[in-house]
Formats: sequence, C-alpha cells, structure tokens
Amino acid sequence: MPRCITCAHGQSKSHTSGAVYPEPKVLMPLVTFQPSHQAVDVAPGTELLEAARQAGVVIAAPCGGKGTCGKCLAHIVTGTVASDSLGMLSQMAVAEGFVLACKTTVQQTPVTVEVMEQIGRSKGRFVDSADNLKLVVEALVPRERDYAPLATKHHTLVPAPQLQDGLSDADRLSRQLQTDFGRTEVHLSLHALRHLAVALRVPSPSLFDFDAGAEGSVPVRPPVPAADSAGAYNGEITVTVIRRSGRCLVIEVEPGDTMARHYGIAVDIGTTTVALQLVYLPLGTILCTFTDYNDQVDCGLDVISRINFAKKPERLAELRRRVLGTVNRLLRQALESEELRATDMVNAVLSGNTTMTHLLLGLAPEFIRLEPYTPTLMTVPELRAGDLGLEIHPDARVVISPAVGSYVGGDITAGLLCTDLATDRAEVCLFIDIGTNGEVVIGNQEFLLACACSAGPAFEGGGIDCGMRAASGAIDRVDIDPATGAPTVTTIGGGKPKGICGSGMIALLANLLQTGWLDAAGKFNRSRPSPHILGEGRHARFRLATAEDSGTGKMLTISELDIDNLIRAKAAIYAACDVMLAQVGMTFGDIACFYIAGGFGRSLVLEHAKVIGLIPDLPVEKFRYIGNSSLMGSYMILLSDAWRQKQTALANRLTYLELSTDPAYMDAYTGALFLPHTDAARFPSINLPK
Repeated sequence: MPRCITCAHGQSKSHTSGAVYPEPKVLMPLVTFQPSHQAVDVAPGTELLEAARQAGVVIAAPCGGKGTCGKCLAHIVTGTVASDSLGMLSQMAVAEGFVLACKTTVQQTPVTVEVMEQIGRSKGRFVDSADNLKLVVEALVPRERDYAPLATKHHTLVPAPQLQDGLSDADRLSRQLQTDFGRTEVHLSLHALRHLAVALRVPSPSLFDFDAGAEGSVPVRPPVPAADSAGAYNGEITVTVIRRSGRCLVIEVEPGDTMARHYGIAVDIGTTTVALQLVYLPLGTILCTFTDYNDQVDCGLDVISRINFAKKPERLAELRRRVLGTVNRLLRQALESEELRATDMVNAVLSGNTTMTHLLLGLAPEFIRLEPYTPTLMTVPELRAGDLGLEIHPDARVVISPAVGSYVGGDITAGLLCTDLATDRAEVCLFIDIGTNGEVVIGNQEFLLACACSAGPAFEGGGIDCGMRAASGAIDRVDIDPATGAPTVTTIGGGKPKGICGSGMIALLANLLQTGWLDAAGKFNRSRPSPHILGEGRHARFRLATAEDSGTGKMLTISELDIDNLIRAKAAIYAACDVMLAQVGMTFGDIACFYIAGGFGRSLVLEHAKVIGLIPDLPVEKFRYIGNSSLMGSYMILLSDAWRQKQTALANRLTYLELSTDPAYMDAYTGALFLPHTDAARFPSINLPK
C-alpha cells in the first residue's frame, strides 16, 4: 500500500478537536532509464512501459502491450517492481532482473531500468543523409486529369473605397468576386479577414524570379511585401478560394499576383510507413517525396495490436499524436527542401486504411475488430487542417479518402484509381496491395469485390531480426551458391548491407529453396554442411553477412522464425485471392491483369514471388507493378475534381467481403503455408530439388 503522511494519532483527517490535517500524499517513485539517464516521477502501480513513454524513452511493443512478443525487454538494475513476466521469460532471466515492460509495474521505491537495444528498429529508420534524398516517383499519368484542386487561386482587382459608400473591404471583395464568378454566396474565413486590409493596401510586389534554364521551372518563394507606410491603396490581390454549389469560401488573401505560388500535399498513411509528396499545383509537378516509418510502430506492428493499444483514452491520444507527428515531420522536411512556407500548402489529400484513419482522427477503433466489425465512419467530411493538426495553411480543406469496410480503407479506394478497375474495362482484373495489411480487389465494369487479410509487416522489414525498409543499405537481392550455400547480396544504393527488405527476403527464400538449402516448410537443410547455416538447437539461422562485411558492425542473419513470418504473410495474401476468386466462380487463369501495389515491390522479381507462392504460376506478362498506388491515387485526387468523383463512385460500387467469418479462408490459408503450396499442381513450372 502507498505510504501516507499522517498525524500523531495515525489518522489523516480531523480529530475530536476539529483540527483539519492534510490529505495523505502518495509518494511518487522516480524511474530512471539507462543508458539515456532520462527520469520520470510516476504513481505506484504505473506500468513500466507507460513510465518509459512519459520519460520519452522508446521501448517498442509490437504486440500492443499484451506481453506476447517479448520485444519490450528491460533489466531492473536497482529498486523493486511487480512483474508477471514468467512464461515469456525464463525463470533464470527473471531471477537476474529481466522483465517485460508491459507486464511490470513500479512500486514505491526508486527504480533504475536498463533498456535493451531495440533490434531491427534503427536499421530502417532512414538515419543517414542518403536515405533522406528526394525519391523520384514513377507517376502513372491519369488519362482524365483536369487540374482542378479543391482550393484554387484567383487574381483580381478590388475597387478602392469611397467616402460615404458604406462598404467595408470585405463587402467590396465580395462584390468583386460575384462579378468575377457570377451569382455566388461569398464568405471569408477569419484568417483571410485578418490579412485583407493590409493586402489591399500593399504596393504590388514584383514578379517572381524563375529559373529560366530549367524546363517546367517553378517560381522560387517571393519575399513577403511590407505594408506601405503611407497607406496607399493598390487593390491588386490574389485570393485562395474553395468554390462549390453556389458558395465561395475565401481562405487566404495575398497582395499582388501570387497565382504561381500554389502548392499541396498528398499523403499515404500506412500501418508501417508514411509517405508524403509535395506538389506544385499549376503544373501538377511532384517536387519531392519523403518517406519514414509511422511512429506508431512502437505501439504495435499491425492494426490489431494498435487497436488493442488504443483501448485507453490516453493511449488513443498518443497514437494520434504519433501519426500526426510523422506526417508533420515529413512535411517540414519537404518544405525545407523546396524553401516554402507551411501556409503555401492550401490543398491536402490523405489516404490510409480504416484503422489508420480512425487513429488519425482520434476515433475509438475498438469496434473495427469486434463482430460485426463496424467502424465509426466510412466517409470522412472535409476537415480544416488547423482542426486536424496538420501544419499547413490552417484553413486548407483536408480530403481523406473514403473506406468501404473495416479493413479495406481509403488507401485502396485511392489506389484503384491507378488501375483499369477505375475504367469501363470488360476484362476481369485483380488488384493486390501488399503491405502490413493485404488488400485484394477483383472486378471489372460490372462488379467490384474487395477483402483484406492480416499479412503482418514482414514485407516491409518488420518482424524480421535484421529487417528494414527498402532504403539505402537494404539487401534487395540475394543469390545462393548451390554447392556451398554462400550468399551474394546486392543493396539499395550499393555499399555494405545494413539489413534486408521485403524483396530481398523473397529473393533469399526463392534461391534457398531452389538450391536445396531450404525445404517446403521453411526449415534449413542442416544435413548438408555449410558455414552459412548456423545451428541453434531446434532452430537455425542463415548468415547473410559477417560483422566485418555489414554496414552495422554486426552479423546479419535470418532465422527460421523470420522465414515463418514471411511464409505466413504470403499465405495470407495468396489465400485471400483464392477465396475471392471462388466467390465469383473464377480461377487465377481467368484474370486478364494482376496489379501489384506496395512500396516493397520496386526490386521484386516476379519469378521469385512465384517460387515462394506469393503470386500464382502465370506468365509474367499478366502482372503489373504500380508501386505505392495509395500515394499516387492521393496525388490524382489532389489535382482533380473528376478523380475525386471517380473515387467516390468506386467506393460506392465496392462490395466488401469479411474473410474472418468465411471458413473457406482458413482452409485456403493452411494450404498456402508451404513453399510454394501444399498443392504442387498449382505451380507446375516450379521445379524444386527432391
């Protein structure tokens, strides 16, 4: 029990004399984390994982704090704690002071805690300068793009005020816009009103400078003009407006002609990764793309873990802060790279799965995972950036892509815009978005059917000991010597390997399988001696690089448990496709085109994907890799009202299939838990050693 300060009679309130004594005070134990020396006072009974978060110490808990992953390992150096870590940790480890932070609470005494290294965390963090280079986007140019962003700019000349005309600056601007646009109801935001008087009375700024030597050049940031001290009236302004249904909302007023300073952002909020594009709207030019891990990964690797984590209001608020922090950090990097201001961004489109959208908005996601799997909302109304917490123009309207089911979200309705499923094509196509969540859509001009499965983060480097994102230093290709098992690796950007990404894992498994060093169950062949296969009792590891040859100074290995994670991920996706086809009475051979989306696939070799059973055994000509389709779809929606309407129409047409209630899915999943499949007849072209 907490100790209390009491009076001499052992009571904490008044005695017969009527004297009043202070309320009992709970002693707040001090928790110090090593090696960072960060400390925090917390109440007795506080979970050690929560204490770490309050102290600003990162302890990853991929399982969402359920105590099942064992990743939040910590060592109690001094002090007393209450822990329930036995079972996941051995009795010897517990006796030596090791605990799981999510299963441990602090008591009354000060505690010193040593935080274990978070294996695999920093390797994909984009910590070096090469990883922060602007990424070139291979844009799929939409055929019907009409360059009509939600917020547009309009250059006009507002008549000067006259004595006794009884009109305010806002009145004269409204009348001028009604002259320019026709009959319309004009409203000005408070932000615009605050700038109006000065903007009308600033001498017209000079034209912006252009880089004449660059094709398709864009203006550099102009200087912000100062108000004329004499109060001279110029009246030349540029307004940023949102026009619809006979209504015109003015969200910004700038002096002079600033038509060329018009920007927006497109954002893909993935479970594992967040990507942001900065777009110059007059030309539709993608100026830069920045990508980083979603800061929520410390609270769970998949959506179910994060839903579990978000059960408490303060943890839901933390997840919201983390994802907003990630987006705003990428935004600041993009603005700095192009020397722009946050207020220059007047349009934004964000796309993410249903859970990510709920967490971004601070909506309780609990009922997404509980039957009948009902989200709070599917279609998000337009929001002000300032209300959402997005660090762009505060009155910019933010469009969030609509979801169609508990596990098929706006990332899919945006991604479909990049495929023929958004057209009137009669042939049936199949779309697969391979990521932490695997989503599948099948259809044509007559029908669209969608489902989702939990693939886990293996394809994005998560859940793998030396896994990392497809960033500089990631192994993206592995060849295996059939005689010795020796690996030959290539890395993104060249140089020493720092870890392995999803396409590298697929190449590794395919080559190990075809050379006989791995069996169909994902176990290493230890009957053949190889210095690269390291035995560890019941499990074994494969050495990709020695400590001397790696870019981290540590040996890089892949374990049979890592391989099992990838097999489960590929089985989930293959089974989802299988069940979807069965629903419409079709087979893989009936599909005219397979679209594969997902950031990991840039280095994917389709033959390797077939060997492990990720995709069906069909001619490679049927497959098209379209990259991060959620991000590209968001870019298309950012530019065009026609594409926004097309996305809404697609969302309304989609029929969502809930796999968790379909017994056929588990049968299909179990059958796919081998390399390439338990039914060899499905992969006739794959010849493996006997």
